[in-house]
Order: sequence, then C-alpha cells, then structure tokens
Amino acid sequence: MENKTGKYFKYAIGEIILVVIGILIALQVNNWNQNRLVQKEKEDILLKLHSDFIENKKIVNDYKISSDKEMMASIALMKLVGASQETLSNHNIDSLLYVSLGASEIAFADNTVKSIVQNANLNLFKDDTISELLYKWNSLSEIRKNRNHKLDSWANEQILPFLLDKISFKEMDMQSDYVWAGKSKVKPDYYVLFQTVEFENYYDNYLWLMQNLRERIQETEILIDDIIDASKP
Repeated sequence: MENKTGKYFKYAIGEIILVVIGILIALQVNNWNQNRLVQKEKEDILLKLHSDFIENKKIVNDYKISSDKEMMASIALMKLVGASQETLSNHNIDSLLYVSLGASEIAFADNTVKSIVQNANLNLFKDDTISELLYKWNSLSEIRKNRNHKLDSWANEQILPFLLDKISFKEMDMQSDYVWAGKSKVKPDYYVLFQTVEFENYYDNYLWLMQNLRERIQETEILIDDIIDASKP
C-alpha cells in the first residue's frame, strides 16, 4: 500500500508539473502572439507615417515656392514707395499686389498622426525616437497655425481695408481668370498710394509676419526630414 501511495503521489506531482508547464507554454505562446500583433501594428503605422511625411515634404516645398513669390512681390512694392510717376509706370502694380496678397495655404497630411494620438497609440513608440518627434510635430503645428492666423488677419483685416479706396481690385483680379475681372472705369491714381508712409508700414509688418511664419516652416521642414528618417520601413 505504501509503494502504491508513493507511486500515486509521484504520478500526481508529475501531472501537476505537466499542467503547469502546459500553462506556461500557452502563456508564452500567447505573449509571443500578442507581441507579434503589436509589432505588426507598429510597422503598419510607421509605414503610413512614412508615406504621409514623404507627401508632407512635397507640400512644404510647394508652399515655399508660392511663399517666395509673395515675399518677393511684397518687397518689390515696398521698394517702389516714394518712386516717381514714371518709375511706377514701368511696373505692373496690379500684378505685384495680386501676387503679394496670394495668401498661400499649407495643409499637411496628418491623418496618421491624429489617429496615433486619438487611439493612444503613442505608447507603441515610447522607447523610440519617433515618439519625441511626434510630440514636437504637434507642438510646432500649433505655433505654425498661430503665425499663419496672424499673417492672414493682417492681410484681410488691415491691408485690404486700407487699400479699398486706393486700388482697383477688379484690375488686380485680372491676373487670374476670374470672370468679373477687367478694366476699371474709376481706377484711382496709384502714385498717391506710393507716396504714403502708411502703405510702406503696412507692408513692412506684413513682411515681418511672413518672415516669422517662414522660420516656422523651415523648422517644420527639418522635422519632416527627421520623421521620414525615423519612420523608414
């Protein structure tokens, strides 16, 4: 009986050990599978992020081209302040005004960034450089929006009202294909406008705001390159 009890006891112990080993193996397999799914999700997000910021690189380059044109036109207008009637007649003032007030817009492809934040997926990258870069991206985005808002507000709420009775919007719009554009029968004399310090000051501050935004755009471009590099497949 003692021998049989000993054998049963050893058998029971062996069964328990096998069950424990089986549970540990099952847990290990489950953890491995969970880690595999997490890694797959991370790789998918990085791929989308990389694609978005390749597109953002093109977007910022296009913006810089249009912004450069606006700045050059604005500088050209400021240089004409105080010019003679003859000098002014050698320039297409309407074209310069039209280009300078182009109000270039920039809308980045940031659906993946928003998805990461909304779904709390930033923890996937807590040990990676990408997490810090995305925090910088969100912070810089707010600064850039604020700068852009100030620039637009100055153009729409200050410069355009000031120019309302001093230039012909109708002739200025001839630089585009608007159906309402054309020669104005009551176009004012632009010479008077270019003899005022107010005009110079309006454009001086406009250029200052534009430069502030351009500096944020330059920072954005560097950050885009960093995110592209960090999110390479």
